[in-house]
Order: sequence, then C-alpha cells, then structure tokens
Amino acid sequence: MALRLIFPVILLLTQLSACMPTQGSSPEQEAKSHYLLGISALAENNPTMALQEFLLAEKADSRNADIQAGLARAYLGKRAYDLAEKHFKNAIELSDGAPQYYNNLGALYLTMDRFDDAIVAFRKAAENLLFATPEVAWTGIGVAYFQKLDYAAAEKNYKKALDLNAGYFQAFYRLGELYYNQDRQAEALNAFSKTVELAPRFALGQYWLGLTAMKSRDPERARRAFQETIKLAPDSEQARLARNYLKILQ
Repeated sequence: MALRLIFPVILLLTQLSACMPTQGSSPEQEAKSHYLLGISALAENNPTMALQEFLLAEKADSRNADIQAGLARAYLGKRAYDLAEKHFKNAIELSDGAPQYYNNLGALYLTMDRFDDAIVAFRKAAENLLFATPEVAWTGIGVAYFQKLDYAAAEKNYKKALDLNAGYFQAFYRLGELYYNQDRQAEALNAFSKTVELAPRFALGQYWLGLTAMKSRDPERARRAFQETIKLAPDSEQARLARNYLKILQ
C-alpha cells in the first residue's frame, strides 16, 4: 500500500498589525486590513472568502509580496493551480527571490506532479542562506525524487534535512515511507517510531507505525499505534482502516 502524498505548503507570511477598513484610510491600511481578513479566512478553511479579501488587498496594493502569496494560497485552495503558480511567481519577483516563496512554489509543483520543477524551486529555497528552515525544502526535494522513483536521491535529501534539523519529524516520516516501500521494515519501523516520538499527535505517523509494526510481527506495538490513530483522527480514512486492522489483531 502506497502512502498518500502530502506536503503542506509552508507560507511564511509577514504578520501585520490588525486593523479594520475605515473611511478615509490609506491604500496601505486598506491592503493590510483585507490581507488580515484573508489570512483569517484561510485559517478557517474558507478559500473563497480568502480569495475575495486578497483580491481587495491586491487592488489596494498590487506590489506587496505577502498579498501575492496569499492570493496564491487561496487559488491553491480552489485548485486553480495555474493561477496559484502565477501569484507565487509574482511574490518571488516582488520579494527579490525570497526563499520561502520558492519553497511554496515547490510545494505547489508537487501538488501538480511537476516533480522536476519542484526540485528546482525547492533547491533555490534550500540553498539560500537566508531561509530559516532549509530542512523543509530538502525534504521537499526528497519527496520529488521519491515520486520519480529515484529512491537513492530521495534518501540522500531526507538525511540532509535531518543533518540540518534532527528534530524535523516530516523528514523521518518520509524516510519511513521510503523504507516501507523498499521493504526495509526494520528501518521503516525506526523512522516511524522517531516520527511519533517527535510528533505524537501526527495521526498519519501513528497509522504507518501501526502498519509497519504489524508487518514486522509486533502486534502489541501495532495495536497501540492504531488505537492512537483512531483517538487522534476518528473520522479519517486511516482511522477506518485502523479499526479493521485492530479486528485482525484480536
């Protein structure tokens, strides 16, 4: 069973002072106000409302990189990928190549299955010394290589991410994915164990730890992981499968 491809878009948006639109406010104030409302809508998983607010923000300030990135994220939520790409590229241009926007663009390309383009974008983020979290971009490169079935390159980049940040649980999760797909069960079990040690509330990590433990003939460990999966995400597909596996393990 293949693991579902997930790679969250990491948006490092500037936090602006809260203000509401008022009569006579400057274009900059209007832009900030609508931008913040857009961010709030994204947090509430409402990309339509977010898009409306970001478009108003862009109307007031079309040269703001954060607003362009917000538009891109809203379009991504609406699955308008070509428009998301356009606005992430706008954010890159307006910010003079800020690495977080290259990272966002790489994540978008993963969503679009444009793996070679993802590698290029992630590398521009990862190799920029001003990027605060290069481990995220190196992991993204690894995911792209994994999808291209270049497992050696994927492993190399995941380990590079961990060399930079040994506490980055997503890199351990991706290593577990890689090892599981190569039938390297002992290494997969170790990687998923480290994943949930670092992020105990990460339901996918718990689920794949359970599946790997079951395959490794460790039923008690599998039970604990499946039970935790159900507790953390009771309505998820992983929880449904975990309940089925628990019946098998009885």
